[in-house]
Amino acid sequence: MIINYELNPPKILPGECFDRHRLFEDIENIKGKISLLEKYVDGIHFTDSVLGIPRLSSISMADIIKRSTKNPLKISCSVRTRDRNFTAMYQIVTDSILSEIDSLLILLGDEPIKGPKNNNPVKPSVFVSELNKQGFNKIVKLNLSIPNKISNSTNIQKKIEAKPYAFVTQSIESLNDLEKLVDTVKPFKIRVVACIMLPSEKNRKSADAIGLDWKEYEKAPIDFITNAGKLADEILLTSPNHFALAGDVLSKIRC
Repeated sequence: MIINYELNPPKILPGECFDRHRLFEDIENIKGKISLLEKYVDGIHFTDSVLGIPRLSSISMADIIKRSTKNPLKISCSVRTRDRNFTAMYQIVTDSILSEIDSLLILLGDEPIKGPKNNNPVKPSVFVSELNKQGFNKIVKLNLSIPNKISNSTNIQKKIEAKPYAFVTQSIESLNDLEKLVDTVKPFKIRVVACIMLPSEKNRKSADAIGLDWKEYEKAPIDFITNAGKLADEILLTSPNHFALAGDVLSKIRC
């Protein structure tokens, strides 16, 4: 079973003003987390300003980790399209190639909490389709996000037509839903990465924010993850506010 773990890069404005010293401390904190995880996971995924909160670029964070560790972990990054036009996308995808990043999850992203809103952002599937035509997908894998529940392929037809390398689900809450999703995508030879948030009171606020109901696996998360791994091509674990739990669960899965 391939298991990757999701981490948020440091906030750029944890307070009212930019704090260079605090930024470097937060980067070191992430390095420490990865050193604890690397014996349990196959890869690390860095998010891109979740909830519109400004954070260090996922590509910059990945590059720092690539240069600071000898462990050959695969690194993937989210890239928000809401903030970028085609010129910016070409730049960031090229930066990811120079940093030898394995894959990019191209997603819309939440509205920024500061500054003007982009009321007509380019759809992620449009970006992926164009990037594929220009050959970027021959060097870096280009993925798209999909909901955790899909009734039929027509609901995600535009994303299928973009021909991503993989679909990364929103946090799943049901193995039955995941199985249906995999069956829907299988004919198109697109891989499925199942995202799973670890159930914990510390993570409940994050779960509530995305409408996640984890009652199916709250009492037996390891069994749920293992069974999801039999259905999907990869697992992406997330535990945004309870890192200690992630280490405990991963150690038990890998023992």
